[in-house]
Amino acid sequence: MARTAALIWYWSLVILPFTAIITFILTLVVCNQILQNNLPEKNLPQISQLGIGPAYPYFVFGFVVLSLQMLLILIGRLQYLFQSQSVIHRTILYVIHALALISAILLLIMAIVSLDHNPYLHVIAAMGMFTFISFYCLLHTVVIFYLYARRSIALEHSNIILPIWFLICAVLLTIFASIWISRGSTIPQYIAAAMPFLYILGFIPQFWIQANMKPKGDVSFTQVRFLNEID
Repeated sequence: MARTAALIWYWSLVILPFTAIITFILTLVVCNQILQNNLPEKNLPQISQLGIGPAYPYFVFGFVVLSLQMLLILIGRLQYLFQSQSVIHRTILYVIHALALISAILLLIMAIVSLDHNPYLHVIAAMGMFTFISFYCLLHTVVIFYLYARRSIALEHSNIILPIWFLICAVLLTIFASIWISRGSTIPQYIAAAMPFLYILGFIPQFWIQANMKPKGDVSFTQVRFLNEID
């Protein structure tokens, strides 16, 4: 039973980045269709305007599901970094991933508190979410580049493609989130909103390798290694 549960967990991590993207797109499409493209003329984020009126319950449901998916992905990523290297202290990794957790909480606030209820709190939560996720992506990218530089003792991080992918996504996210926050433009907002999902696609290769490397007869190897690192 434990073996089956562990395999389900590791293979779920491979799938979750894709399901998160699908959930995000479906939420926006469904809300847009319910509102029939009749968005109010407000000087407010266009994505936020999809969560008003009859589309509000679908907006909340979609982003609650998305937040849970992101939480599972972050837990899986943190677990992988604990297990795949001993170069960076786990306290640093906890702090970095706490930024992403705060971002997920702000995402929930943004979804639940609609523009109809409290537009100021909604916009503040949205801006905070982009700020914290940008910091997370930048710091996580620094960690990955450092692990690549120390690849002789962190063999699982010896692929240069992933650090480059993370860097590109993190820089684009920071640039377009800054443009949106400062100018309120629509296109930068959509690009900034898409970047975190492209960023977490970079987790998939290592999640895939992790799932395939689990011993078929005994999945306790990773658990023992994790406990040893804690000790």
